[in-house]
Amino acid sequence: MKQKKNLHMALVGSGGDGVMSTANMILRTAARLGFYGMMTQSYGPQIRGGESAAHVTIGVDPVTQVGFEKEIVVCFRFSDIARFTKELKVSETALVLHGKEEGELPESLKTKKGLVMPIPFQEILDSEGLPEIAKNVVLFGMLLKALDWEIKEGEICVQEVFGRKSSAVISSNLRALEAGFKILGSITLPFGLPKPERVTKRLSISGNEACARAAIDAGCRFYAGYPITPSSEILETMSRLLPKVGGQLIQAEDEIAAMGMIIGASYGGVPSMTATSGPGISLMTEMVGLASIAEIPVVIVDCQRAGPSTGIPSRAEQSDLWHVLYGGHGDFPRVVLAPTDVKDCFQAMHRAFYLAEGYQLPVVVLSDGSIGQRLEIIDLVDTKDFLKPKRCITPPTNNGAYRRYDLSLQKTSDWSGVGPMAIPGTKGGMHSIAGIEHTETGTPSSDGDQHEAMNQKRFLKLKAIAKETQNWHSCFGSSSAPHALIAWGSPAGVAKEYLAAHNHTALFIPAILNPFPMEGLKQFLKGRKTVTVLEMNYQGQLFHHLKALGVLDGKAKSLRRSGGLPFKTRELETMMQGGVV
Repeated sequence: MKQKKNLHMALVGSGGDGVMSTANMILRTAARLGFYGMMTQSYGPQIRGGESAAHVTIGVDPVTQVGFEKEIVVCFRFSDIARFTKELKVSETALVLHGKEEGELPESLKTKKGLVMPIPFQEILDSEGLPEIAKNVVLFGMLLKALDWEIKEGEICVQEVFGRKSSAVISSNLRALEAGFKILGSITLPFGLPKPERVTKRLSISGNEACARAAIDAGCRFYAGYPITPSSEILETMSRLLPKVGGQLIQAEDEIAAMGMIIGASYGGVPSMTATSGPGISLMTEMVGLASIAEIPVVIVDCQRAGPSTGIPSRAEQSDLWHVLYGGHGDFPRVVLAPTDVKDCFQAMHRAFYLAEGYQLPVVVLSDGSIGQRLEIIDLVDTKDFLKPKRCITPPTNNGAYRRYDLSLQKTSDWSGVGPMAIPGTKGGMHSIAGIEHTETGTPSSDGDQHEAMNQKRFLKLKAIAKETQNWHSCFGSSSAPHALIAWGSPAGVAKEYLAAHNHTALFIPAILNPFPMEGLKQFLKGRKTVTVLEMNYQGQLFHHLKALGVLDGKAKSLRRSGGLPFKTRELETMMQGGVV
């Protein structure tokens, strides 16, 4: 049997078919066997039902993106595949399994040298006395056989997934698994994955769940939010886990209320956060300014969707960048971080709380639907060396009014702009908190000089953060490579794939977008002949931001397109060569 480094599959169906659940079980099993992997979802904006597809890649090395050309394709109905022809291609030697039905096989499911096999799912269920809902477990058994994995691995997975159900439900699903495993007979793929040399315990987790778990690990004890695709899983995970550590969660009536709640909780001394997507971050913007002028630590995860207004809720894009960098009236500092994959979410969230709590300002973690909703098999994350958030709570030292916004240190050369902070109930620490400009004690002020002094104080934080975070970036490739590629967020995965086959290019990935690691980028760009910025938005937002910062010259090029579908390696190769995609 020919060995492959990665194996790609697609499971296509409609609401109720359970293709996402089957893909999840495949990934759980792969993780236990020591493989890496990734699963992305494709579905429409409907609340329930409609076509959906799970794209899965399993490999012996960490997976940076799901493959376009599939070795295994499952389609419950011919009509389901039409929507996804731009997202997958059946390989020449693929195994194609489809529901048994009348009509000609669609061109998109045909394979030159592979095997196309109709599966009578309903007949299998009827013969075993199983309910229709069990057909995805039948499929799970078939895929185990096709992958040449032992059925006992599937039995372990079924026990894990249905462990809280009754013994009758578990027994029914074990029978469904066995029926699916037997149906393929001696059929296996003409190629397979080499067994991992060392089976290490790994984790199958989504980006949204990673954000929630990392936030709790970083000290978050209050969460307020409103469900919105594609960030809702953060709210759902928090609702399960936060009470277990003594935290509290409120599902607010809207995003404005959620933002107000986390500001209030943080003012009370509790590390707090929320999560949303495009429409929600628009509603929150005024209160982000409130958190900044009042100098109250908050963390906001923006899991970006495609388009303005409602846009395409189920598709990813990177088009909120300008909004989180510049959005809001008046001048106010805010920090923006950008994880690139699921594992990166753990460190991004720890960094977010470290900066928010330490510098008393809002921090936005700019994720997207691709990172948030995909599952990845990753190595267990050790957070012991991550930055530990610590709020600067200073007891009153003067005999007069408590100076929450003390300016007396402004003449000190190394002052970060962070002032003493007393939580409510601190003796002698009474002060006013408001969105109106204020004096050192929080008293409202309309004095121009006072406003200038307070702006200087608040923006000193960004200067100090820039100094502390100057190394928050990654560089890949040779320092002598003539071509430079800059990528951020989820497209960094395809950029790494491109780099593996093009040693004439080097890659720069920033982990923080505001303040941007300028010195790191300047050093990286030295001696490069060309500079290209890759991003998934129509206007080239990071490209123009870097131009405004003066770090890119007139020769720099922007490679961008709207979101909707993730970049593919071949697409990037064509774009880098100046061709038409």
